[in-house]
Amino acid sequence: MVFLIPGDPANGKPAPAAVAIAALQSVRGAIADVAGLCERQPDVCSNGMAALQAVAAKARVGAALFEAAVEGGNHGPAGEAARGTLRLEDLGPTWRAPAPGRDA
Repeated sequence: MVFLIPGDPANGKPAPAAVAIAALQSVRGAIADVAGLCERQPDVCSNGMAALQAVAAKARVGAALFEAAVEGGNHGPAGEAARGTLRLEDLGPTWRAPAPGRDA
């Protein structure tokens, strides 16, 4: 999926080109190797799975924060609306002096 994202036009350099088929074959080979690793060394596999779950949890929190920022929402990682810290008097309009030449 990352290969489909265009490069940054601001720096004037194109994104590094990668052959999609070769990249997919590499991913397929890596997955097959990991599957074999779990059979050969179950302890390493279980530790890797725990680390992967931790990374996935952090990715979910990051995605929720990103979505809230993009939508302009005021949500925390748990998706709950943040509690306002302003009092009612803080929300009122600010005081302005009368315009010059006008009586107050």
